[in-house]
Amino acid sequence: MDDDHGPNRRRNRRGQGALLREDILAAATELIERDGHSGDVTLRRIAREAAITAPSIYAHFADLDDILDTVLNGYFDDLRAAILAASEAEDTQARSLLAGCRAYARFAMERPGRYRALFHRMRPGSEASGGSETSDAPNPPEAPVAPPPLPRLPSRMDVFQTLIDAIARTQAAGQAAGTDPFQDALAVWAAMHGAVLLRMTAPVFEWPELDTFIDTLVIRTAQVTQVG
Repeated sequence: MDDDHGPNRRRNRRGQGALLREDILAAATELIERDGHSGDVTLRRIAREAAITAPSIYAHFADLDDILDTVLNGYFDDLRAAILAASEAEDTQARSLLAGCRAYARFAMERPGRYRALFHRMRPGSEASGGSETSDAPNPPEAPVAPPPLPRLPSRMDVFQTLIDAIARTQAAGQAAGTDPFQDALAVWAAMHGAVLLRMTAPVFEWPELDTFIDTLVIRTAQVTQVG
Protein backbone atom coordinates (compact mmCIF):
# COMPACT_ATOMS: atom_id res chain seq x y z
CA MET A 1 0.00 0.00 0.00
CA ASP A 2 1.24 3.52 -0.74
CA ASP A 3 2.94 5.20 2.21
CA ASP A 4 0.53 8.11 1.93
CA HIS A 5 -2.26 5.88 3.24
CA GLY A 6 -0.35 3.55 5.55
CA PRO A 7 -1.68 2.55 9.00
CA ASN A 8 1.04 4.54 10.81
CA ARG A 9 0.21 7.75 9.03
CA ARG A 10 -0.13 10.78 11.36
CA ARG A 11 -2.96 13.21 10.78
CA ASN A 12 -1.97 16.67 9.70
CA ARG A 13 -1.42 18.80 12.77
CA ARG A 14 -3.66 21.83 13.18
CA GLY A 15 -2.66 25.02 14.95
CA GLN A 16 1.03 24.20 14.73
CA GLY A 17 1.99 26.12 11.62
CA ALA A 18 5.55 26.97 12.70
CA LEU A 19 6.20 23.39 13.78
CA LEU A 20 4.81 21.98 10.56
CA ARG A 21 6.95 24.38 8.53
CA GLU A 22 10.04 23.14 10.39
CA ASP A 23 8.96 19.54 9.78
CA ILE A 24 8.77 20.24 6.04
CA LEU A 25 12.24 21.81 6.01
CA ALA A 26 13.64 18.96 8.11
CA ALA A 27 12.16 16.42 5.71
CA ALA A 28 13.68 18.17 2.71
CA THR A 29 17.04 18.33 4.50
CA GLU A 30 16.92 14.62 5.27
CA LEU A 31 16.18 13.76 1.64
CA ILE A 32 18.98 15.99 0.35
CA GLU A 33 21.51 14.45 2.72
CA ARG A 34 20.29 10.94 1.95
CA ASP A 35 20.41 11.47 -1.83
CA GLY A 36 23.58 13.55 -1.81
CA HIS A 37 21.93 16.24 -3.95
CA SER A 38 18.58 17.98 -4.41
CA GLY A 39 17.72 16.78 -7.91
CA ASP A 40 15.41 13.93 -6.91
CA VAL A 41 13.56 15.71 -4.12
CA THR A 42 9.86 16.13 -4.86
CA LEU A 43 6.90 17.51 -2.96
CA ARG A 44 5.48 14.01 -2.67
CA ARG A 45 8.69 12.67 -1.16
CA ILE A 46 8.88 15.59 1.27
CA ALA A 47 5.28 15.02 2.36
CA ARG A 48 5.92 11.30 2.86
CA GLU A 49 9.09 12.00 4.85
CA ALA A 50 7.27 14.51 7.06
CA ALA A 51 4.25 12.22 7.41
CA ILE A 52 1.82 14.82 6.09
CA THR A 53 -0.31 15.17 3.00
CA ALA A 54 1.22 17.01 0.05
CA PRO A 55 -1.51 19.69 -0.17
CA SER A 56 -0.78 20.81 3.40
CA ILE A 57 2.66 21.99 2.23
CA TYR A 58 1.10 24.87 0.29
CA ALA A 59 0.01 26.59 3.50
CA HIS A 60 3.70 27.17 4.22
CA PHE A 61 5.56 27.18 0.90
CA ALA A 62 4.63 28.29 -2.59
CA ASP A 63 6.19 25.31 -4.34
CA LEU A 64 9.12 22.90 -4.34
CA ASP A 65 11.57 25.63 -5.36
CA ASP A 66 10.52 27.68 -2.36
CA ILE A 67 11.30 24.77 -0.01
CA LEU A 68 14.62 23.90 -1.57
CA ASP A 69 15.78 27.51 -1.77
CA THR A 70 14.92 27.98 1.91
CA VAL A 71 16.87 24.87 2.89
CA LEU A 72 19.89 25.69 0.73
CA ASN A 73 20.00 29.33 1.80
CA GLY A 74 20.19 27.97 5.33
CA TYR A 75 23.13 25.78 4.28
CA PHE A 76 24.92 28.81 2.87
CA ASP A 77 24.27 30.70 6.09
CA ASP A 78 25.76 27.79 8.06
CA LEU A 79 28.79 27.73 5.76
CA ARG A 80 29.34 31.47 6.14
CA ALA A 81 29.02 31.22 9.94
CA ALA A 82 31.63 28.45 10.03
CA ILE A 83 34.00 30.51 7.88
CA LEU A 84 33.59 33.63 10.03
CA ALA A 85 34.00 31.73 13.30
CA ALA A 86 37.26 30.20 12.12
CA SER A 87 38.53 33.47 10.63
CA GLU A 88 37.85 35.60 13.68
CA ALA A 89 39.95 33.34 15.91
CA GLU A 90 43.19 34.30 14.11
CA ASP A 91 45.54 37.22 14.79
CA THR A 92 46.74 38.17 11.29
CA GLN A 93 44.84 38.80 8.07
CA ALA A 94 46.64 36.02 6.20
CA ARG A 95 46.00 33.50 8.96
CA SER A 96 42.37 34.60 9.07
CA LEU A 97 42.07 34.02 5.31
CA LEU A 98 43.60 30.56 5.56
CA ALA A 99 41.46 29.60 8.55
CA GLY A 100 38.29 30.61 6.72
CA CYS A 101 39.28 28.58 3.68
CA ARG A 102 40.06 25.54 5.83
CA ALA A 103 36.61 25.89 7.41
CA TYR A 104 35.06 25.98 3.92
CA ALA A 105 36.83 22.76 2.93
CA ARG A 106 35.97 20.99 6.18
CA PHE A 107 32.30 21.95 5.78
CA ALA A 108 32.34 20.38 2.32
CA MET A 109 34.09 17.18 3.37
CA GLU A 110 32.06 16.67 6.53
CA ARG A 111 28.71 17.39 4.83
CA PRO A 112 29.18 16.19 1.25
CA GLY A 113 25.47 15.85 0.50
CA ARG A 114 24.76 19.39 1.62
CA TYR A 115 27.78 20.75 -0.21
CA ARG A 116 26.86 19.14 -3.54
CA ALA A 117 23.29 20.37 -3.16
CA LEU A 118 24.48 23.95 -2.74
CA PHE A 119 25.85 24.05 -6.25
CA HIS A 120 23.27 21.77 -7.83
CA ARG A 121 20.79 24.65 -7.59
CA MET A 122 23.13 27.61 -8.15
CA ARG A 123 20.75 29.73 -10.19
CA PRO A 124 19.15 33.17 -10.00
CA GLY A 125 16.29 33.39 -7.54
CA SER A 126 12.82 34.27 -8.74
CA GLU A 127 13.08 37.55 -6.83
CA ALA A 128 15.87 38.73 -9.14
CA SER A 129 13.42 40.39 -11.49
CA GLY A 130 11.86 42.52 -8.78
CA GLY A 131 8.47 41.28 -9.94
CA SER A 132 8.64 42.89 -13.38
CA GLU A 133 8.52 39.58 -15.21
CA THR A 134 5.10 38.77 -13.79
CA SER A 135 3.50 42.08 -14.67
CA ASP A 136 0.84 42.03 -17.39
CA ALA A 137 1.24 45.73 -18.16
CA PRO A 138 3.19 46.37 -21.37
CA ASN A 139 6.02 48.91 -21.48
CA PRO A 140 5.05 52.26 -22.98
CA PRO A 141 6.08 52.41 -26.65
CA GLU A 142 8.65 55.14 -25.97
CA ALA A 143 10.24 53.32 -23.00
CA PRO A 144 13.65 51.74 -23.69
CA VAL A 145 13.94 48.01 -23.20
CA ALA A 146 15.59 47.33 -19.85
CA PRO A 147 18.55 44.94 -19.77
CA PRO A 148 17.94 41.57 -18.07
CA PRO A 149 18.42 41.73 -14.29
CA LEU A 150 21.62 40.47 -12.76
CA PRO A 151 21.32 37.19 -10.83
CA ARG A 152 20.41 37.74 -7.22
CA LEU A 153 21.69 35.00 -4.94
CA PRO A 154 21.81 36.62 -1.51
CA SER A 155 23.01 33.85 0.79
CA ARG A 156 25.27 32.35 -1.85
CA MET A 157 26.92 35.67 -2.69
CA ASP A 158 27.37 36.50 0.99
CA VAL A 159 29.74 33.55 1.25
CA PHE A 160 31.73 34.69 -1.78
CA GLN A 161 31.81 38.27 -0.50
CA THR A 162 33.32 36.95 2.73
CA LEU A 163 36.21 35.53 0.70
CA ILE A 164 36.64 38.73 -1.31
CA ASP A 165 36.77 40.77 1.90
CA ALA A 166 39.30 38.42 3.51
CA ILE A 167 41.61 38.65 0.51
CA ALA A 168 41.23 42.44 0.35
CA ARG A 169 42.22 42.75 4.00
CA THR A 170 45.20 40.47 3.46
CA GLN A 171 46.34 42.59 0.54
CA ALA A 172 45.83 45.82 2.49
CA ALA A 173 47.95 44.39 5.32
CA GLY A 174 50.80 43.79 2.88
CA GLN A 175 50.51 40.00 3.29
CA ALA A 176 49.40 39.21 -0.27
CA ALA A 177 50.83 40.43 -3.58
CA GLY A 178 47.59 40.65 -5.55
CA THR A 179 45.81 43.87 -6.44
CA ASP A 180 42.38 42.57 -7.46
CA PRO A 181 40.55 40.87 -4.55
CA PHE A 182 37.64 39.83 -6.76
CA GLN A 183 39.76 38.01 -9.34
CA ASP A 184 41.90 36.41 -6.64
CA ALA A 185 38.77 35.29 -4.79
CA LEU A 186 37.47 33.68 -7.98
CA ALA A 187 40.75 31.77 -8.33
CA VAL A 188 40.70 30.64 -4.70
CA TRP A 189 37.05 29.57 -4.84
CA ALA A 190 37.52 27.65 -8.08
CA ALA A 191 40.61 25.94 -6.70
CA MET A 192 38.98 24.97 -3.40
CA HIS A 193 35.77 23.78 -5.06
CA GLY A 194 37.75 21.61 -7.46
CA ALA A 195 39.91 20.29 -4.65
CA VAL A 196 37.04 19.18 -2.44
CA LEU A 197 35.10 17.61 -5.32
CA LEU A 198 38.18 15.66 -6.38
CA ARG A 199 38.64 14.39 -2.83
CA MET A 200 34.98 13.32 -2.75
CA THR A 201 35.04 11.55 -6.10
CA ALA A 202 38.51 9.99 -5.83
CA PRO A 203 38.83 9.00 -2.16
CA VAL A 204 41.32 6.20 -2.93
CA PHE A 205 43.90 8.71 -4.13
CA GLU A 206 46.59 9.48 -1.57
CA TRP A 207 45.54 13.04 -0.86
CA PRO A 208 47.59 15.25 1.46
CA GLU A 209 46.10 16.17 4.82
CA LEU A 210 43.16 18.48 4.12
CA ASP A 211 44.16 21.60 6.08
CA THR A 212 47.74 21.54 4.82
CA PHE A 213 46.58 21.05 1.25
CA ILE A 214 44.10 23.93 1.46
CA ASP A 215 46.72 26.22 2.98
CA THR A 216 49.11 25.50 0.11
CA LEU A 217 46.36 25.98 -2.46
CA VAL A 218 45.20 29.31 -1.04
CA ILE A 219 48.70 30.68 -0.51
CA ARG A 220 49.42 30.11 -4.20
CA THR A 221 46.13 31.29 -5.69
CA ALA A 222 45.69 34.30 -3.36
CA GLN A 223 49.37 35.22 -3.76
CA VAL A 224 49.92 35.23 0.01
CA THR A 225 53.45 36.45 0.77
CA GLN A 226 53.42 36.48 4.57
CA VAL A 227 51.40 34.30 6.93
CA GLY A 228 52.77 35.27 10.34
